[in-house]
Formats: sequence, structure tokens, C-alpha cells
Amino acid sequence: MERAYREHRIAFGARLAAHDVAPTERRLLDSIASALSWMDETELVDGVLETGTVAAEEPDIAALRRRTFQRFGEAGEAVHVGSQVMDRLSAQIRLATEPDPARRRAVFDAMEPIWRTVDGDGGPSSPYRRLLQSSAARWARNGSPVEAAATALGLAPGSIERTLREVLAAWRAVLGPDLVEPWDYRFATGALDRRLGGRVSHERLRIINDEHLRSLGADQVLPGITYDVDPRPGRPTIPTAFTIARDFGRVGDDGVWRPATPWVFATYAEGGLGNLEELLHESGHALHYAAIRARPALFEPLVADGGLVEAMADLLGWDVYEPAFQARYLGDAADARECRLGRYGGVMLDVCWALLEVELHRDPERSPNDVWTELTETGLGIVPHPELSWWATRGQLIDGPGYMANYALSALVTSAIRARIRDVRGDWLGSGGDPGWYEFVADGLLRFGASRPAADVLRSFLGGRLTATPLLDDLAVAAG
Repeated sequence: MERAYREHRIAFGARLAAHDVAPTERRLLDSIASALSWMDETELVDGVLETGTVAAEEPDIAALRRRTFQRFGEAGEAVHVGSQVMDRLSAQIRLATEPDPARRRAVFDAMEPIWRTVDGDGGPSSPYRRLLQSSAARWARNGSPVEAAATALGLAPGSIERTLREVLAAWRAVLGPDLVEPWDYRFATGALDRRLGGRVSHERLRIINDEHLRSLGADQVLPGITYDVDPRPGRPTIPTAFTIARDFGRVGDDGVWRPATPWVFATYAEGGLGNLEELLHESGHALHYAAIRARPALFEPLVADGGLVEAMADLLGWDVYEPAFQARYLGDAADARECRLGRYGGVMLDVCWALLEVELHRDPERSPNDVWTELTETGLGIVPHPELSWWATRGQLIDGPGYMANYALSALVTSAIRARIRDVRGDWLGSGGDPGWYEFVADGLLRFGASRPAADVLRSFLGGRLTATPLLDDLAVAAG
């Protein structure tokens, strides 16, 4: 498969480089280049491909990236806490729910093998720092994907770092001046999970997910989504949850539109609010794929539009943090501050990861531990521990340099979109739901694929340019 792919990829790259692009084809060529830029970083390409606009990594770096990601996934599947073995996500949930500080420290320390697969001994020869040198050179040559993602959403050029630091400052005002240990941060923001997480059993995950999708008018789409989310013997390791479309939306022989059929992959060994949020998030991606009405060549959103794509998923995922959702599906509800601490505790870690990549790709000689320590002390109120590589727990840092910014950007977009939907349609989380919600969101946001620039889609839907104001306003509520 690898040999066949390489042969076709090189031949196609040569044809693409020689193609005389007409103005009417620009969007199509952007879509092709976006897809290839992602595919060229996967394990199917071994060696350097010169295609005029695309150059993959050197073979040794590509192999290191593939090997590191595989080891990261394996380490994340087997976190040993005393006699217990759990996956990485379950360990992170345990940090939010474990009342004993010593046991929280034990869970935190048990994830060190994950850090070591990424950062080794933390020195210049660590796997991550070798990979960083390669991606930093690519950013210097081709431009920052973080900047591209921000401007694709309509943010002013050069404003993304300043905006994210402003968001972190607002979050620190919510948390207050005291510092907490890194193994206590998720507990400090996890009161919601402790109050309600026990009401979400593993068996309830799909039940709540499916019922909520139906309440939003996705009845016809839900049967077409395949969920592969439960552990089973012999199942390949899935380091991070993801959703793909197995085909394109299209018109059938009978003239009837056939939506794409999405497939959700994740591994949920237990329940909890965190896993419920992630499952709804992936269902949001599935609903997005099913709503796209663009021609096949423009079906897949551009890589640079990742902030909008992730926001479409968070539209559903963030419902977990709404009291009305909790009362309806869990039989109890937390207060406004607990809900916002639960919602934004993880988001602000994503903001720190985004800024970590920005800073390290600007100066790849800096120690990741030092940069992470500065960001988390200032923005999250976490005690400095520059001796610990606890930042190295996200697979995207390995296989998708710059992608973490999309999660941070999606928080801006999600806040703005949710505020706009409430202004136009009211609340969709009451006892009766909103059966017209999915059609409304699909028509205004989801159907375009790569056929229309993300900034234009957002501007039309929001009635103006994207700003951080809705997110900052929401944080101000939590700050009192």
C-alpha cells in the first residue's frame, strides 16, 4: 500500500505542479493542496516528495514522528496507578475527581511514561525537540499554520498570540491569585465532574448522546453514524478520538440526496462527564460531515479552517456544561461558576498548548519545559515545575504541529456561535429540545465544506467579524 501510494503521489504531484491554474480553479487547488499537506505527514509517505509546493520531511524525521506517535498511543493505553491500569483520558478524569491529594499526585506521576515517549530526558536529543527542529524549519519556509488558522477565521493578521494571552489573563482572574500544583489543577476546576460525573455511567454515554442528537433534529442523520468507541480484545490503539467520513455526500441515481456516512472512533473504558463531552464533540464532527453539500472536490474543509471545524464539534460538546442539559439528562445541575470552571479548565490548557507551539516554533532552541512553566504559572496559576515534561500529553503535538491552536481558536468561535444562536432562536437545551436546531445550523454553518472561506461563513452567520468578546464576557460571569 505504501509503495503504491508513493508512486501515485509523486506522479500526481508532478502533474499538479505543471498545471496552469485558472482563477476559477483557485478554490479547488487550495482544497487539493490542503488535503495533500495533511496526507504527506502520515505514515504512507516515506522520503522527501518534491511537488513544486509540497515537501515532506526527511525519512529519518518522518519515521521518528510515526514511531513517537505510536509509542505515545501505547503508553497512553496503559497508565499504571498502583495495581490499577487505565487509559490516559481516564487518568486525567481521575485527577479531577480524586479527593486525596497524595493519590492525585500518584495518578499524575503515573503518566510520566507518556511524557518520556515524547520528550525523552528533556535534552536536545529528545524525540520532540528533534521533531520541533523539522517543523520549525517548515514554518519558517511556508508560514505558521497557527497564523493561517487565525486569519482564515477572520482575525486580524498578527493578532492571535495577543488574543490568546488576553483570554488567559481573563481566566486567571476567574481562578484568583493562589497557585496550585499541576496534579491539583484539574481538581481545582473539576467540581462539576465530582458533582455529576458519577451519573454518567459507561452504558449511559451512547444513550445520552443519541437522545440529545434526536432532540436537536438529527433523527435522520443518527442512524448513518457508525460509532466504534468501546474497547475490545485485539482492537488497534486509538491515541486520540477522531471522526472521518467514509464517503461524500451525493445525489443518488433516484435523484435523492445521500449525506456522507461518518464514522466516530474513540476508546471509552468508563463513563464520566469528560468522556460524554468528547463523545458529543465527535458527534458534532459527524453531524458536520453529514450536512456538507459541496461537490466532492470541495467536500473536506481546508486544514486552515480547523478552528471552525473544531467549533462545530464544540457546539455539541459544550452542552454538557449547561445546567439545563444536566437537569434534563442527569437529574441534577451545578451552579454557573462550577459549570464555567468545568468548561474552560480544559480549554485554557489548550490555549497554553497553542502558545507553547507558537513560542517554540519561533525559538526552537528554548526548553519546552521552561516555556510551559511560564505559561501555566502566569495563565493557570500552577506552581512551577520546570523539571517535569507534563506538557507532553497531547498526541497532536507529535503528528500535527500547530493543530492545537485550532482547539484554542474554536473556543472563540464556539462562544460567538452559541451566543448568536441564543439571540436568534433562544435556548435549545430545555425539556423539549429544539427539533429545528440542526437544520438551522447546517444551513448557516455546516453545509459549505471548502466551497466558501471560513471567515465569510462566520461573518454571515454572526452578522459581523469574529471577536473574543463573547468568550471574555462568559469568563467575566465566572469571575463575578
